[in-house]
Amino acid sequence: MTNERLLVFSAHAADFCSRAGGTLAKYSRYGASVKVVDLTFGERGESDFLWRREGDRITVEEAKGRRRAEVLEAAKVLGVDVSFMDFDDYPLVVDKGRILSIVEEIRSFRPDIVLTHWPNDPTNPDHGTAAKLVLDACACAQATGLKTRSESCPYPKIFFFEPTVPTTEITGFKPTIYIDITDVFEIKMDALRKFESQPFLCEYYTLYARRRGFEASFILKDVKYAEAFAALYPTVSHTLL
Repeated sequence: MTNERLLVFSAHAADFCSRAGGTLAKYSRYGASVKVVDLTFGERGESDFLWRREGDRITVEEAKGRRRAEVLEAAKVLGVDVSFMDFDDYPLVVDKGRILSIVEEIRSFRPDIVLTHWPNDPTNPDHGTAAKLVLDACACAQATGLKTRSESCPYPKIFFFEPTVPTTEITGFKPTIYIDITDVFEIKMDALRKFESQPFLCEYYTLYARRRGFEASFILKDVKYAEAFAALYPTVSHTLL
């Protein structure tokens, strides 16, 4: 784990933390290089509490500023780096230029693992758009004939994290791996508390961490909290163990 490079693409400000904050904290703790690419600040669609509280007293740019500050504080708690694309949310719109900017993020970081959204998330279309953007960019990043500032790189292992909760079942998401986050669960909660624009996150993701931990405990005893992921491709091995 110490030599691995983990790149996370988050459609909105808090997605990386709510879905994978425990896993990122574990990777960071063991010395891996972890970077989050925040595609949007979630300034429109995922800042309802902020808009209801502030009303006409706040602008979109001010909302972005507050969400950016929340991300930086959460990333500091998790021990990860972060960059901001500021693509705007609701809707997240993708064009060639934005695909190429994500290609460059992938090529410059050269990840072993990429984490991003489950492609089918009808209750939040930005998530599906983000997933397609990342998959397209990963494919383009390995194309030698596509010229950007950085050289082409190998195709990474790709994992999808939890879709919008509590609507996971209607998306078809099925975990293929559980990460035990029991030992870093409080770190994840500390990071989630930084997102004052979404005060419900701790409650929601405590419930889901307990649920996934209960499922995982049937395979590995003493798991109390877990995060669930689905692999894009199956594992290839010489043996079943």
